[in-house]
Amino acid sequence: MNDIEQDLVVEESKELSFPTPSKDEIGWLLVGGGIVGSLVNLLRGDRGPAEWLIPVGLAGIGLGVLLQGRQSEMDSAEETILAELDKLDPIARAQVLKAVAKDEVGRLPGLG
Repeated sequence: MNDIEQDLVVEESKELSFPTPSKDEIGWLLVGGGIVGSLVNLLRGDRGPAEWLIPVGLAGIGLGVLLQGRQSEMDSAEETILAELDKLDPIARAQVLKAVAKDEVGRLPGLG
């Protein structure tokens, strides 16, 4: 295979590749599919539990995927923050934690 043919093969393979959706996109698609399926059931007047099983299940699985992604982000952020706090001396760590606590309490409705 010469250089021209090899370049054409590389370009064709780039054109045929599909983007890989993220977990968040998959979660939102499942939630959206569940909501649309529920709306269709409402419009058709389906009352049986079997007709509602798939749309509600899709929405539930989608929410589970979204919450799992959020939990992993929170765990990662917690590890980073704790690593940064461990680098500080005890007095500086206490001052930082005091400032963060004061800011967070100020954001609570009725307390801020």
